[in-house]
Amino acid sequence: MNVLQAALPHGVRLEYALSGPQGGETLLFVHGLGANLRQFEPQQGFFTRQFQVLLVSLRGHGGSSAPARPSPEAYTVRRLARDLVALLSYLRIESVHLVGNSLGGLVGYEMLELAPERLTSLTTFGTTAELHAPRPLLWTQLTLIRLLGPRGMAWLVSRTASRDKAVAAQVGRMLRMASRDALMNITRNIADYNYTATIRRSQLPMLLIRGGLDREINARLALTLDAMRGRPGSGVVDLPHAGHFANLEQPAAFNKVLEEFLRSATCSGKEIGKRSP
Repeated sequence: MNVLQAALPHGVRLEYALSGPQGGETLLFVHGLGANLRQFEPQQGFFTRQFQVLLVSLRGHGGSSAPARPSPEAYTVRRLARDLVALLSYLRIESVHLVGNSLGGLVGYEMLELAPERLTSLTTFGTTAELHAPRPLLWTQLTLIRLLGPRGMAWLVSRTASRDKAVAAQVGRMLRMASRDALMNITRNIADYNYTATIRRSQLPMLLIRGGLDREINARLALTLDAMRGRPGSGVVDLPHAGHFANLEQPAAFNKVLEEFLRSATCSGKEIGKRSP
């Protein structure tokens, strides 16, 4: 993988990998909290046959830099989305099919509010559009991050993140590269949010991939599913044997589902373009 760096106007450098045919449609993958662009290596190899594929590490993750003055304001989901919009401008990419895991899905919802013209479709997995975490749970999560740091959290995650030991170990390795400040501040910022109205207002094609073993997220999906119900060009697909990291745990099934959705979303976008004045 050829990983490059982009210097953005806000003083942050993002690492990214861009591959596949130029001039066609672009597929952007956005990782979850603590991970980085390496989460989507299996998808990069598969989708470069059809798309220009863009992988990115969010600020404070992987080889991307962290803000000079870390604060909750420097790590809002809106700030992460603005980074991606700036990266697309840097690369002269007009719009993307965005695929986001967990935090990456929230960044996709923020882009839907901030710059909807930049999105051709949105796919989320391991993401719920509404969450109101109890304060004791948030306090516990922040305490763990503060005490263990990225290395300690990586050790814990490598034993609990997935039933697939190889996937759990890979997630742990990525987490070791994350900034403590990023983990702390983003965790604070994603403890209470609601994007269901964003889903209802948009006509963008959307796909929700639901891992059958991702029980913590699935228990909180009712309002997300209700917001998506009846939307044209959108749907929910189940991968019964996948967990929170479906793209790593069931890559072949994940790629097939995503490929079929992107084919329909591309056709839908072309039809909308034909009808536009």
